Amino acid sequence: MRSYSEMNPAAVTVHLMLTACITIFCMEPFLLGISLLCAIAFFIMQNGRKHAAFHIGAIGMPTLFALLNPLWNQHGTTVLFFINQRAYTAEALFYGAVTGIRLAAVLYWFRSFSQLMTSEKLFYLFRFLSPKLALIFSMAVRNLTLFRQQMQRIRTAQRGLGLYREGHLIDDLRGGLRVFSILLTWALENGIITANSMAARGYGIGKRSSFTFFRWRRGDILLLTASLLLGAAVAAGIAAGRLDWQFYPICTPAAHSPAYFAVLTAYFLLALLPVIHEYKEAMMWKRLRQDI
Repeated sequence: MRSYSEMNPAAVTVHLMLTACITIFCMEPFLLGISLLCAIAFFIMQNGRKHAAFHIGAIGMPTLFALLNPLWNQHGTTVLFFINQRAYTAEALFYGAVTGIRLAAVLYWFRSFSQLMTSEKLFYLFRFLSPKLALIFSMAVRNLTLFRQQMQRIRTAQRGLGLYREGHLIDDLRGGLRVFSILLTWALENGIITANSMAARGYGIGKRSSFTFFRWRRGDILLLTASLLLGAAVAAGIAAGRLDWQFYPICTPAAHSPAYFAVLTAYFLLALLPVIHEYKEAMMWKRLRQDI
């Protein structure tokens, strides 16, 4: 039994990147809605009820974009009302909502990717391309979390010393600069210590001999094959214009042909693969526990 996060990083990366890239380069509202719902479902399965602030911010994007887009985009023929003699059109409102859905879905997919891809997995992925680049990239991802944690420690210590006054703008600015200065000094010192440690361990002298090796198993191959086949089917449908949606001057949806529904079904299966895998593993674990 293996969860989705324990599968081969190459298969997981191919699947998530295909799903996210199709979301980025397609403006079909139903496909983007499928992407957002599947991304939210997978994120919740991975994190439970945590990250409420992230959910509120991401889900609020469609509403925010829908309200703001017509303020500077007057394209469209269905005028709802006027603001300072500028038309507020339904087409611009709908286009803003679709853009917000696309951005929210991409944020969820990449947030899940950043949680799944540890520094060791990133090194495994890029070790053949450039070991040094893989090391730099994996360290950068790791340091983002370390910097955030260290910044919180510094800010807490500064408040404990009484260096802040609540609601005072000047103190807030000075405190922010002071925290940034301390964090920068800590980062430089930490970099020097890391470099000296790596030199003492003989990094760069010869080929690296020890790292976590992720073996390919049947489930990894099935995930990779299904991702490539479904992704190719969706990409072919997009290239053939099966999902073309016109927003201006009037909203004109794509032709609801069998090919249209086939492409949407293929993407739905592609985006739902991790949810299906996690649900299958959960049901298997529940059945095994009942048999004890």
